[in-house]
Amino acid sequence: MSIPRLIYVMGIDGAGKSTVVEWLAKTLREKGLPVEVRWLRFNHFFTKPLLGFCRLVGLTRYETAQGVRVGYHNFYRSRLVSWLFIVLQYLDALRVRWFWIAPRLRRGDRVLILDRFIYDILVDLMVDTRIKDLDQYPMGKAFLRLLPEDSVVLFVVRDREKLLDVRPESNVDRNFPIRMKLYLALSERQGLTPLQNNAGLEDLFCEVAKRTSIAP
Repeated sequence: MSIPRLIYVMGIDGAGKSTVVEWLAKTLREKGLPVEVRWLRFNHFFTKPLLGFCRLVGLTRYETAQGVRVGYHNFYRSRLVSWLFIVLQYLDALRVRWFWIAPRLRRGDRVLILDRFIYDILVDLMVDTRIKDLDQYPMGKAFLRLLPEDSVVLFVVRDREKLLDVRPESNVDRNFPIRMKLYLALSERQGLTPLQNNAGLEDLFCEVAKRTSIAP
């Protein structure tokens, strides 16, 4: 197998995505391959006006606990806002897909590494709207179609205790438990094989190399 032109690294905060992305970029560049990395969780363009409105009416709010500021989108309180947010987020993702990803794939002169994208966006939407099986809806399936078919998806996971060691601020995030469950449930429905990050980095990088066809 040849090295894929698009590698998408997904997972909850603290799982080790940045570690995987940095290793991939470094390793591929050492092999002489041009690499472009992009973080694609929040690309709000069409969504910005709605987010501003939600801040004004109290559907978006922030809490400070143990010195940590945590934001919450309580869009589930309004079905209209929930679905409007989903549609606008789709348009934002579509904009990135066709105006940033597609031209680079057509050129075929580099490896694209995405840190967060469609699956992460879906989990965020599920948390904010409480539509826990959004990927099974027509709108959710439209999101999934934005991911190029030949992409390699690396779903990085870590045990809860280790996640909290790395990201102690998640202890005060009331959405952390549901977000973790939603990632696992979504991965099962979509047939994603978790990439365990509970041992040493050597084991992690070895598995990443296998899944991306990077020779040791």
